[in-house]
Parts: sequence; structure tokens; C-alpha cells
Amino acid sequence: MRWGCLSFINEIGAYGRFAVGLRRYLKEPATAECGRKLIRQRLHDRDMNFLTLMKRAVYERGGGPYLALLRMAGCEYGDLERMVRSEGIESTLRGLRDAGVYLTIDEFKCRKDVVRGSAAVHCRPRDFDNPFLARSITTGSSGSRGPSTTTTVNLERSRHNALCLAVAFSAHRISGKPTVLWMPILPSAAGLGMLLQSSKMGVPPRRWFSPVAQRTIRPVLSKRLATLYVVYAGRLFGADMPAPEYVSGEQTQVVADCLNEVLKLGQGCVVFSSPSSAARVCQLAGARHLDFSGVTFRVGGEPLTAAKDAEIRSVGAAVLSSYAFAEGGLVGHSCAGQKRVCDDVHLLAGSLAVIQHRRDMAFGGSSVDAFLFTTLFDKAPKILLNVENGDCGVLETRDCDCELGALGLTTHLHAIRSFEKLTGEGVSFVGTDLVRIIEEVLPARFGGASTDYQMVEVEDAGGLTRLDVLVSPGVGIVVAEEVVDLVLSELRKGSDTNRMMAEVWRERGMLQVRREQPRLTPGGKLLPLHYLKQTEG
Repeated sequence: MRWGCLSFINEIGAYGRFAVGLRRYLKEPATAECGRKLIRQRLHDRDMNFLTLMKRAVYERGGGPYLALLRMAGCEYGDLERMVRSEGIESTLRGLRDAGVYLTIDEFKCRKDVVRGSAAVHCRPRDFDNPFLARSITTGSSGSRGPSTTTTVNLERSRHNALCLAVAFSAHRISGKPTVLWMPILPSAAGLGMLLQSSKMGVPPRRWFSPVAQRTIRPVLSKRLATLYVVYAGRLFGADMPAPEYVSGEQTQVVADCLNEVLKLGQGCVVFSSPSSAARVCQLAGARHLDFSGVTFRVGGEPLTAAKDAEIRSVGAAVLSSYAFAEGGLVGHSCAGQKRVCDDVHLLAGSLAVIQHRRDMAFGGSSVDAFLFTTLFDKAPKILLNVENGDCGVLETRDCDCELGALGLTTHLHAIRSFEKLTGEGVSFVGTDLVRIIEEVLPARFGGASTDYQMVEVEDAGGLTRLDVLVSPGVGIVVAEEVVDLVLSELRKGSDTNRMMAEVWRERGMLQVRREQPRLTPGGKLLPLHYLKQTEG
């Protein structure tokens, strides 16, 4: 009871400090001009910020997996400083990676110990906490890639993100347009984060639609209270913040009607949502012959694929992507120049560094270019040093004619996908292959759209794994055997290993077709590949 009272008192104190900070936060709007100054300054101070953070958070803090790995590699702080000064951050990070200073996604998630040669280091989740963040309102990742990650809502980080977003909006010429929020409530940080950033920019959302209901995810009391606390505190300090409204997958018309009403004001509209939510409302708009010209969807939280991009643009809407993850925070914003692919983003190189390493997959000799992220910002959610986040893609440096490129943000990322996989009967397929089948092959053969199909990995009560192909009831008549045959025939393409693995799945009856709506994660994401942690009987 004593510890419960102390925890409650600490929680109240954190909320009180947050309210004081929120008042200051909302007092000065985030503008594109201030955002440009911030980006230039962080790029100028990049080396110094990295070294200061590593000195304070790793070397002086003592202990933890990073210090252990650095000392295994014979790298004391003086060595690190000399390398950065002479070679630059990225070259230093590549050298450290080659010396074993990196963490795989499994090591970072504490699913396994860090083993380098004969030495082993045990990791705990708190080893990666940012020691420079004051206790405040906490949130969690959706857990779509593993255990949910607890992070802190930090108003200084939110200010940084709002200033960068203001520059991105300026680059895409959508500054000052009315906004609508279609993102989940706590414990997911997505909705609350965009509510704060949009309000900081002087355009609080007119409506906030949540794709998940509170009664479904059943967050703890502190999370249930936190959202309304922020909303009403924000109103008290002059920002007209909306309370969230639950909108189910069958109520997409509510969002479409709202967008039509906002468009009547003649100013256009910006919608913060996931790519799947944006595609779903645009599919409805197409069926109802609605014109969404003037609507811009700012999407994040899952990959913006070519199929979803085409569905969104088919009704006249525009779409721009952002890239972020719970532990690293905001990574980058959509390029406004002559993009080669729909998900091309400029890395905010003053806040994060990224390199890649060729990572072998667990089957067939396949490999991917995995991202390794390093923190350069002392208000980042977690301290990262060459850490995998489970994603891979294309990383390149090139000049760009858009406003973000002109500021010196010349590092681009695109074709961003998770390299984590669905596994069954001892064999696995890379997620990118399955996404193509789910979003392109099945809709082309049986009808419907990219959001009408999903592959779900389920562990049954007997501990056996099966893969369910969910097909929305709205698709029409579908023969289950034909779906299974098509999926397996696509998986057979390529190497002998692929054909072998597909045959294993066929013989074991791994694939089953179920006629039901694709499932959302607890954070409201609709992922082409979904893993149910709980067993089903």
C-alpha cells in the first residue's frame, strides 16, 4: 500500500509538471521559419551533440550493454572522439559495427543476450531508457513487432517534431490548412503526439477519430485519464483540442462525411492517419463518387506501399509519408521533390544517424540491408547506438530540389519494410514477399483492395502455428482452395529453397482462409502481416 501511494503521488506530480510545461509549449506557435533554423543548427552541431550524448549517457553513466560492447572493441571515449573528429559519425559507426558494437532487434528487445565471441551481456529494457527525460505521461508502442515499448511524452521532443513538421508542411504547400486526426488513443503515442504537434502549429484538429475503442484495448486507469487530461488542459490554455471519438471499420463513412464538410470551407484539409485508414476512406469515396481533391493524407505508422498510394490518389487526394518508430522517435518526412517512390523520406540527420548492415535471414541464405539507428538528440525516447529497429530498405545520399533538401537533408530512405517474418513448420518467408501477395496479387485475382486481405500467424492451444489468410466478407464469393493455391504458387517463385518451403506449407496445411475483416493491432494499425500473441483454441 505504501508503494502504491508513492506511485500515485509521483503520477500526480508528473501530471502537474506536464500541465505547467503544456502552457509554455502552446504559448509560442511552431513555424516553418523557426523549424528551418532548428534543422540547420542541429546539422551544424551534429558531431558535438553525438559526442556529448555518448559521453553522458554511456561512458559517464557506467554499465549497460553499450559500454560493455565499446570496451570489448577497445573503444574508450577518447578513441570515439578522435574517430568522429577525423572520420565523421557514419564512418565511425560503421567501424564500430564491424567491431561488434551493434544490437540486433532481438537483443534490443531483450529476447536474447548479446553474445560477441566468448563474451555475453544480459540486457534489461531499462538499460536503454533516456536518463535525461523527466518523469511524465507515458505511452507505449503498438507491439506490432514484439513487446510494447514504454516511452515518455516529452514536450521538448514534441516541440522539435512540430517544428520539423512545419517545415515539411511548407515544403508540400499545405501550411495552415484545417486538420483532422484519425489515429489511436493511448497507450499508443501516435494520436496524442499528433494532437500536440498540430496544436503547436496553431491548427488543432477539428475532429479526432480513433480506430480503436477504449473498451477494446482496456488501458490502465492512468492512460484512460491522460488523454482527456491533455485535451482539457490544452483547452484551458487556449488550444481548441478535440476529444477522441471511436470510429469502427464499418463506420468509415463518418470520416468521409467529416472531410466533405471541412472541404466546403475552401481551404483544403490535412488528415493525420495510417496508410491503411487513408486507403479505406478513399475506397469508400471512390464507391460514392466523391472528389477528395484538396485533401492531403499525412500518413505514418506502417509502410506506404504503391498499392495504397494509388488508391489514395485515385480520388484526387494527395499523400505524404513520415517515418518514425517508438524507440527512436521521428526519423524523417516525405520528400516534396521529384520522388522516385511514394515513401521517399528525408532523414532528419541532426537528430538520428543511420547506417546499414547486411543481415542474414534465418532461412535459405536470404539477407536484407537492415537499418542501424543511433541517437543524436538528448530528448529521444531511447538511447540508441547502432540498434536495429526491425526495418530494412534503401538508404542513399542525393541532392533534391525540395525545401528539405535545400536545408542540407540529403540522406533519403525509401522502400522501407519490416524484415521480420511469418514462420511456420520450421520455415519462414520474408515479409516483403508476403506483402506483395496480400496487397497486389490477391486483389488483382479475386477483387477488392489492399486492405481487404491479411495474413495472420496464430499459435493454437496445442502450440502449433498456422497461417490464416483473412479475406474481407465484402470481397464477394471466393473459393478458399483457389486462394491457398495462388499464395503458394507465388511463394514458390524464385529459388529452390522457396519452392521447398512452399511445399512444406502445402503438405502441412499451414494456410487456411477465413472470411472476416482484417484485424487491427492494439495501436490501430492494419498490417498486411499480423501476429496474434495469444493462442486460439
